[in-house]
Amino acid sequence: MSQSFKLAQRAFATLLDRAQFDASQALAARGTLAALDRVDAGRLSRWLAWQSHVRNPQALTRIERVDQRLAAGVVHARARLPVGGRPAVSGTPRRTA
Repeated sequence: MSQSFKLAQRAFATLLDRAQFDASQALAARGTLAALDRVDAGRLSRWLAWQSHVRNPQALTRIERVDQRLAAGVVHARARLPVGGRPAVSGTPRRTA
């Protein structure tokens, strides 16, 4: 993973972990988005989809307040998450490795 992705991940984790919304942290998280390429931006939206699924209920709202385009990507990625948080088994599971 790239350094810019790690910085963005760290900034958004801090933003999502807070009890209340902090505008300065939202600005810091927004600043990390400019350094991401398309692959890292997609990776971040998938990671944020999982985080918004398992963290506080305000996570998606906080992401929307930072960046609308990123929030739309998170909503799209969240729709593709497995039901119940576990991957669905397709077909008959293999019995050997």
